[in-house]
Amino acid sequence: MPVDRQVIEDWLVGEIANQQGVDPEQIDVSDSFVDLGLDSASGVALAGDLAKLLGIPLPETLAWEYPSIAALADHIAGVGLSPHDD
Repeated sequence: MPVDRQVIEDWLVGEIANQQGVDPEQIDVSDSFVDLGLDSASGVALAGDLAKLLGIPLPETLAWEYPSIAALADHIAGVGLSPHDD
């Protein structure tokens, strides 16, 4: 089942902007999650929240394997994850 890349990117921008208390327009999707202020705990939480949103299991290390919003959105959309994928 394909996952819409823009939906993922927009959700990630919104979540990170909310966590950091900034306007979503200030978030550069090519910046690393570290540069955007995420630490390991917030990266794990972000992966968990994204998994719930999409209804699929995602590894806790997702934010470190794909270290920017753009890279993560590209990966999930490109893989076409479904609820049966690990």
